[in-house]
Amino acid sequence: MLAARTRALLIALSLGLSLSGCGEPEPLRLGFIGGLSGANAELGTAGRNGVQLAVEQANAAGGILGRPLQLIIKDDQLDPEQGKQVTRELLQARVAAILGPMTSAIAMAVAPLANEAQVLMMAGTVSTDALSGQDDYFFRTIGTHVEHARQLAQYLALQRGVKSANLVLDLRNQAYSESWSRHFSGFFQEHGGVTQEVVGFTSTAQTDYAALAAQALHGQPQVVVLITSPQDAALLSNQLRQLQPATLLATAEWAGTGRLVELGGKAVEEVIVPNFIDMHSRLPAFQAFRRAYLQRFGLEPGFPALTTYNATQVVLQAIAGQARNEPLKQTLLRQREYPGLQGPIRFDDFGDSQNPTYLTVIRNGQYDYVR
Repeated sequence: MLAARTRALLIALSLGLSLSGCGEPEPLRLGFIGGLSGANAELGTAGRNGVQLAVEQANAAGGILGRPLQLIIKDDQLDPEQGKQVTRELLQARVAAILGPMTSAIAMAVAPLANEAQVLMMAGTVSTDALSGQDDYFFRTIGTHVEHARQLAQYLALQRGVKSANLVLDLRNQAYSESWSRHFSGFFQEHGGVTQEVVGFTSTAQTDYAALAAQALHGQPQVVVLITSPQDAALLSNQLRQLQPATLLATAEWAGTGRLVELGGKAVEEVIVPNFIDMHSRLPAFQAFRRAYLQRFGLEPGFPALTTYNATQVVLQAIAGQARNEPLKQTLLRQREYPGLQGPIRFDDFGDSQNPTYLTVIRNGQYDYVR
């Protein structure tokens, strides 16, 4: 089934301009929303790169149904009000769909606008469970963070014998971090663990990481779990290692990019990280994407690039397969399953999907599987 849909997409991509009548065809507009500025912009820039690569490849193959793709990129500045403003701008530009946003906090703010306009919003990295199970126009190609939190809690308690944890969470992405914290604590308690302290902060250029690390170590927890961006996780790990070198550290999947390793260096060695993707995958589709991404951007792709590339490919395949006068949302729900770089993407009745968790540990500057 997946092979047949892939062939159908390739046929659609290869159709000539003759399908669109005389003159140059009108571009098919897609929007992208992500945090592209500021210290924590890695998630947004990597996501933009994934979308951009997919669009460039589609245009090189002839566009969609003879129409070239135009990507309109907007910076939400990791601010909900700015997110609403740029979403309105994309809706006014009459985009066929919006890729993004990249954080749960922005998604919570802008999803109602997409619903009101009945324009599909396809996120690649939004994992809050607050948007699950709703008959709306918000779709995503990953699951919620619940399973990541569950597997990390279970691993720490049952395989590492950890009984006490302190959590540090960035309230700037509160829709994600507070929910992740709540789920982790519940699962950890089920296996005999106790969350002693939950330390909230709002990431800014003035964040005092030394003071934050001291708070995180209050009560001598066996593990400190960082529910933060990669940059904040790296800076906090450095301070925590200086104060208590032997304390076990873990992060939420949000931090699991190359930036964590790049900035953290030795301080993030042996840090446990649940990941969305398998960076050791030998699947041909993933390896082809990895080579193309490396050639285009000079960087190894992380989970934000892969998941938004998947999201863009799903949207393009759905557009290519739309029946006459069929809303894009209904096309996606009718077709249900799409090929992804590391396995099929299947949507339920509410546009939600699932993905596996890869529990990793950083060793020698690389993400390795936990043993």
